[in-house]
Amino acid sequence: MNFLARLATGDIALWRAFWLIGMPLALIWDVSLACMVAGIGIEQPFITGFIIALFTLASTAILLAAVAIWRSASRYPREAWWQTPLAWGAKLCAAFSGLTAVLSLLGICYLAFTYIYATFVQV
Repeated sequence: MNFLARLATGDIALWRAFWLIGMPLALIWDVSLACMVAGIGIEQPFITGFIIALFTLASTAILLAAVAIWRSASRYPREAWWQTPLAWGAKLCAAFSGLTAVLSLLGICYLAFTYIYATFVQV
């Protein structure tokens, strides 16, 4: 819990938040999205459900990681000239990742509502 609290407040170093938390989550998100787009496991409901659940969890985690990266970039020391563009670049990546995660979660909610509605409504 102490690590999560430090992560949420931005007390974790920027390189740790970006490379050790953000990038692996982004890779999981990318692979699960590619599996959904390519239709991998479409004939097996368990695998399809697992891929969708993994994508949903990764989208939620990326949103939280984006907040952590933004806060870590805000606390990043700017002693050399190149550290300011690095912090701005991390903030841009965090904003873009957070936006795509929110849009992905909205898409998942829309699809879930559509399929649940279609299941219970008789035509």
